[in-house]
Formats: sequence, C-alpha cells, structure tokens
Amino acid sequence: MHILDFTKEELEDLIVTKYKEKKFRAKQIFDWLYKKKTDNFDKFKNLPKKFIEKLKTDFEIYTFELTSKQISKLDSTTRYNFKTKDGYLIPTVFIPKIERNVVCISTQIGCAIGCKFCNSGKVNFVRNLTCGEIIEQILRIEDGKINGVLYMGMGEPLLNYDNTVKSIKILTDENMFGLGKRRITISTVGIVPNIYKLAEENLKVKLAISLHTSNDKTRRELIPNLKYSIDEILKAAVYYAKKTDTVVTIEYVLINNKNDSIANLQELIEILLNHSDNRKIYKINLIPYNPVEAGDYKTPEDNKIEILKNFLVSKGFLTFLRKPYGLDINAACGQLGF
Repeated sequence: MHILDFTKEELEDLIVTKYKEKKFRAKQIFDWLYKKKTDNFDKFKNLPKKFIEKLKTDFEIYTFELTSKQISKLDSTTRYNFKTKDGYLIPTVFIPKIERNVVCISTQIGCAIGCKFCNSGKVNFVRNLTCGEIIEQILRIEDGKINGVLYMGMGEPLLNYDNTVKSIKILTDENMFGLGKRRITISTVGIVPNIYKLAEENLKVKLAISLHTSNDKTRRELIPNLKYSIDEILKAAVYYAKKTDTVVTIEYVLINNKNDSIANLQELIEILLNHSDNRKIYKINLIPYNPVEAGDYKTPEDNKIEILKNFLVSKGFLTFLRKPYGLDINAACGQLGF
C-alpha cells in the first residue's frame, strides 16, 4: 500500500484497529512524511521498532522512479520525469519564484481531453493517478519549500475527482502538509457536474477554467472531446466562485489567427458579463501559445498580445500575461507530454 494514500482519519483508524497502537502515532508518522520529507521508515526514530517493521512490511513511501531531471537555463524551472510502478511516465514541474515556489502536478497518465494545442493531449489516456501518486510528486521536489500547488500538469483533474479532492484534503490538513487553501489552484477544461460537486466540498481552492475561445464552434475545434458548452461551463464556474467566495480565473491561450482578434475578446467579454456583471469575479490569464513539436499553431506577435491585454484592461477586467516558465525544457503551459 502507498502510505500517502491515507488521510489523517484513515491512518488513525488503521493504527488503532489493525496495529493496536495509540492514535497519536499517526501524527508522528505524518511529521516524518510531510514535515521532514523522510523516505525511509527506519528513520522514524520516535516509533517502536516492532511497529516500524510492520509499516515496512505493509507500506511504501515513494513508488516513483526519477528517470530524469531537467533544469531550465532560462529561469531555473525544473522538470521532473517520473516513472510509475507500472512503467508509465508523468511530468512534474517545479517553478521557483521570488515570492513563492510553485509545483505543477499531474493527475492522470495521459489525457482523454485531447486539446489540439497541448502536448499532453497527444498522450493516450492510460489511467488516473492515485491520491498517493499525486501527493508523491510534491514531496519528491528537492529544490525548496513548496508555497503553492497547481493542478495543471498532465491530465484533467476533475476527471480524477475523488483522488484530486482527497489529495487536496491531505495538502491542506495542518497535521499533514499544511498548505493554505488559497495556495492551491485546480485547472479544468470544464467538467460541469464536478465543478458543482467541488463547490459543495467547500475546499475553497482556486478554480481556473481553461476556456481558450469565445464561442463553441472554435472551442470544439481546439478541444474536441468535451460535451459541455461555454455557457454551461461559465454558469458552473460563477456558481463555484460565489459559493466559495473566490475569483474564477479564465485561462485563454492566444493562438495566431485562431482566437486572437479584438472581436474574439469582445465576444468573450459579452459571454462573461452574461453570467456575471461583476467584473471582479473574474481574472483573465492570457497565455501566449507555447510551441510544441509538430504543432500546427503559431504564437501571436508580442505587440498584438500587448494590444489584446490592454483591450481587456480597458474594459475593466483584471488581466495578466502568463509568463512561460521552462520553455527550453518543454515545461511551459501546453508543453507537457512525452
């Protein structure tokens, strides 16, 4: 069993019922796992030796093989390439920043969505990652304290709903990883039923909608394997924002001559305001398309991107240009894949 699959309550129950130990042993174990990032049960010095032997027999701490580690010469972003026990590769990206260190994690092996502009979409879906495999990616980062987690790597988090939510509960438990809820962002192309479901969990993590277009016709071309309309997705996203008192981020990849005209953004504004006339409920991230191998698209010119950003700002929307990190090691948005 992967010990990182267990919540505090689950491990406490197991310790009491199966191992006949006191409940507080769980807290000791979590200190070693999450606070000290210890990868060897023999180093759990405040546990009885007989109990340690039982843990070694029944559990694994880490299950991945680190096949390679690539460090960007541009900005020190680090891409970790892990191999799962059943032999599949998944990418994890560590992004060091002055204000905080962020890790971008995967939730699936491959991706069933198949976005045309994304490298992950070219990798056939194999399976969901377990909760423990999601958590392990974060604990295996060697470069410093993690201050933020982005569920933006390979896969669609809300198609791996149960393991994604369970991993968030572990990350935000002060007895375990202890990360603030607002330091976590889930990015989704718009799995509508699970956006509503996530709102009811009341986890209050940030939600980012990978919208990328302002109309359903273009969106179906770019994101072929999704049945929900933009209207349905935005209705759910606004519900989530109001329910959790958060801002919904609209992610918009700018692709040259595809979705990057003023008319496209005017259409985007109209559909956003149709769902909420409170502009402050939205934050828009403009993401210049990051080239991928054998890709069919191009990035707009810098001056055009700046014009588009200024247009949205002039209309009263909080708008940012998403800086690419790790472009030279295929670690930037849309470049993850194998």
